[in-house]
Amino acid sequence: MRIRLSILFLLVLMIDLPTAAQRSMGPNEFMSLVQKNHPVAIQAKLSLEKANAELMSARGAFDPKANTAFSEKQFNNTTYWNTLDSYLKIPAWIGEFKGGYERSGGKYLNPEDVVDEGGLYYASYSLPLGAGLFFDERRNALKQAKVYVTMSEAEQRSMLNKLMYKALGDYWTWYYTKRQLQFVNEGLRLVEVRFEAIRELYINGAQSALDTLEAYGNLLIRRNQLNQALAEDQNAFLAVNAHIWNSNQEPAELEADIQPIMPEADALFRNRPLKDSLYILAATQHPDIIKLEGSIRQMEFEKKFRTEMLKPQLNISYNFLRGTLNNSDAGDFLFLNNYKFGLDASMPLFLRKERGKLRSTKIMLNWRQLDLTQNTRNIRIGIDTRWNDLNNFYAQLQNQRAVEQATRALTEGEQTRFINGESSVFLVNTRETNLVNAGLKLAELEMKFAKSIAYLYFDSGIYLYSY
Repeated sequence: MRIRLSILFLLVLMIDLPTAAQRSMGPNEFMSLVQKNHPVAIQAKLSLEKANAELMSARGAFDPKANTAFSEKQFNNTTYWNTLDSYLKIPAWIGEFKGGYERSGGKYLNPEDVVDEGGLYYASYSLPLGAGLFFDERRNALKQAKVYVTMSEAEQRSMLNKLMYKALGDYWTWYYTKRQLQFVNEGLRLVEVRFEAIRELYINGAQSALDTLEAYGNLLIRRNQLNQALAEDQNAFLAVNAHIWNSNQEPAELEADIQPIMPEADALFRNRPLKDSLYILAATQHPDIIKLEGSIRQMEFEKKFRTEMLKPQLNISYNFLRGTLNNSDAGDFLFLNNYKFGLDASMPLFLRKERGKLRSTKIMLNWRQLDLTQNTRNIRIGIDTRWNDLNNFYAQLQNQRAVEQATRALTEGEQTRFINGESSVFLVNTRETNLVNAGLKLAELEMKFAKSIAYLYFDSGIYLYSY
């Protein structure tokens, strides 16, 4: 019976359980699959398109505009008036150009509207000399819209970064549950073989009932562990599948036999970026920094506009007038005759509305600057924290590998001693429990190490990272 027991233990140590054909998926392949069709990735693209649409709308304030106004009154077979004003208005960076044609007639025409029989051609330019000369609402809206595009690009990266952060976290949790299953299955396999051998020895009177009962109890414990591990693996697989979508933005799933893999940890650690380079990248590329800096620029434009509105309104306009296109005096071309000139001036006496808007803008500008200072420091602290975590998990991972190897050697030695009658079921169970626990701890540290790399890049604001 001892010989048969020895053979069983040797077989269980040498032969792995048969497994079906499996396909692996690395983290880079998984990330590419997620960001290809995920709704958040599509939304990130739409946010940038929306910003470009807002920029187009702001530029529309400088679009030329054609207009025609016609009015006529007939009463008791009498034409009271008949007026036509057709013109093209062209907004300029400062002021506005306008050119058009007027025609009028009628018995009771307003003297202001009287023109030559052939009509009147005119060209004008209006210029604000007070508020609006150096900056106005149109220029403010356009400059802010341009900054908004830059901010939307940063928001796009931020959305994708958060998506990858969550997806990779779920991927590495899935990897851990697969590794957990591996170690739990190994422990269960050892217990099953030993229980069958001890039960056979007990039936033949070569083993005590207590040893048989202890082996059976340990078998039940291992089966419970396996059930728990299976449930966690199924849940982890569901979490991973939540990130998978097809090209029609419909939920999709990975194949059931697909397996997550982890690249070689030593190479990952050697290729990690320098901390100083992460500081530089965060200062120039972190989406939160770019958005706050953009918000500050927008508030600076708003402040410039509100300061401009403190000036009095003083607008002048000059209209060059010309009758029919022939028989014109030379003076017409020198703007010395046939013109219309206008001056419009106004100013609120207390400027409370304008001063209130300016004060509010200054407060918000200071608020955003404080946000930038605080976020810059928090990002730097986050990089330091993740950097320390990465180094710590790598050191623990190295140590745990040695622990797992030593525990495996002790387990195999204890099994040999048990076969030779020099040990007990209790000691073998203890060694195997330690082996399973060492394997689970190793899997946990592998997961934490892999996650710490993703989190380090995430806190640095880098979304295009790879393993």
